Amino acid sequence: MKISLIKHFISIFFTLLFLLLNTSASADVWDDLQGDEYKGNDDIEEYVWKEGDSKAAAYPKDKDLVEISGPPAYRNYQYLIDAENLSVGDDGVVRYALVIRSPSGVDNARYEGIRCISQQIKTYAYGTTDMQGNKKFVGRSEPKWKPVSSTGATGYGSILIANYFCNFESITLKRNEVIQNIKYGKGDVDGMYY
Repeated sequence: MKISLIKHFISIFFTLLFLLLNTSASADVWDDLQGDEYKGNDDIEEYVWKEGDSKAAAYPKDKDLVEISGPPAYRNYQYLIDAENLSVGDDGVVRYALVIRSPSGVDNARYEGIRCISQQIKTYAYGTTDMQGNKKFVGRSEPKWKPVSSTGATGYGSILIANYFCNFESITLKRNEVIQNIKYGKGDVDGMYY
């Protein structure tokens, strides 16, 4: 009986020793993997995101507007995006003109940008009509980045992020991918785009 008890303790000892060594080795491997992407980049703490040019596009023409999904509570409204003048900047911002058309035909236009990585939106300009009846954008004096809303009439921001502009990792898609999503719906990003 003593021998079986000794064998049992020896077995437990070696099992614990194996687990301890195995856990330590896997932690070292994980630490090595974590550090690799920053090795040799001494300026990583110095990186600061800079916004690119946000000059307002021309007021959208009806022929360039494509209907997108709007917030469910506002299904009587049309949400239309100017597919022709949409851009994706080197700064990762998707800039677009959006028209929200009421059931009575009144348009509310805005020129905006969305950052997928931070889930933020900025309204650069609002649509207006001048004294001659021409529609144009008028820039805001100090536009600010704000968190994207998923409620109210401006709840379209979260829809743009989820359905059109960004992939599931919050990375901005390329312009042709965004246009594809707007015109035909979001597909399998890995298999659809080249």
